[in-house]
Amino acid sequence: MSTPAMFVHDAQSRDSRPWRDAIADAARAARLAELWLTMGWYDVRQRYSRSVFGPFWVTISLAVFVAGLGITYAALFRVPVVAYLPYVTVGMVLWSLISALLNEGAATFTAATAAIKQMPAPIGIHALRVVWRNLIILAHNAVIVLIVLAACGVRPGWAGFAALPGLALLLLNGIGWSVTLGLVGARFRDVMPLVANATQMLLFVTPVLWRAGDLGDRRILAELNPLFHLIEIVRAPLLGAGVPLGSFAVALAVTALNLGLAFAFYTRLRWRVAYWL
Repeated sequence: MSTPAMFVHDAQSRDSRPWRDAIADAARAARLAELWLTMGWYDVRQRYSRSVFGPFWVTISLAVFVAGLGITYAALFRVPVVAYLPYVTVGMVLWSLISALLNEGAATFTAATAAIKQMPAPIGIHALRVVWRNLIILAHNAVIVLIVLAACGVRPGWAGFAALPGLALLLLNGIGWSVTLGLVGARFRDVMPLVANATQMLLFVTPVLWRAGDLGDRRILAELNPLFHLIEIVRAPLLGAGVPLGSFAVALAVTALNLGLAFAFYTRLRWRVAYWL
């Protein structure tokens, strides 16, 4: 009887090519799409178990918030409601996605402790799981955008599909945040409340409730905010303003840096996560 072949990873061979192992591990996580898609869908169902409206409760609360804020701030900024309401609606829907990706990203691996300890699968599936379940919530919230754009007479037409590449970049950043913040958050539990507080502050310094043009000569303060560009590459096409090429270039650079940092962390730290949990 022949002995089955066994592939052994020793420390020396692993350390000699850590980036190759990380790429193979990430590719394996991506191939397990059925697993993380199912887990993300189950997360959404479990969160709203026994609820009549389910995830639409998030949509309803966001719609009420946007309606009250849009009318009040339109009067405060002295702009027509039909001009301001679509702007703030798209901005808040995208901000709710960014906020969730940052906050849930910091808890990517701590929230999946049982699965990581019991299931022999790459930990990268949990980063993909976070992004997928928030994409499901975004699909529900998109109903608000469609209603507001139609009510305010905004017709982006085919040009509105130019928002899809921007959304793809935003989701790629979500994967990067989930990996980097998730790994650091697994080691240092202070990261989660720190991110939660920082996210609240970032809402007020990012052009979501106000427009970058309102800063006048100080618009540079908005331009230096990478979150502004990630939002603008999706919001501008939906509002019929075309693709902001400058913001798109900045978003590409930010995405590359974000994913590069995430890959570096994933290469060095993914082996330790199970011991930190």
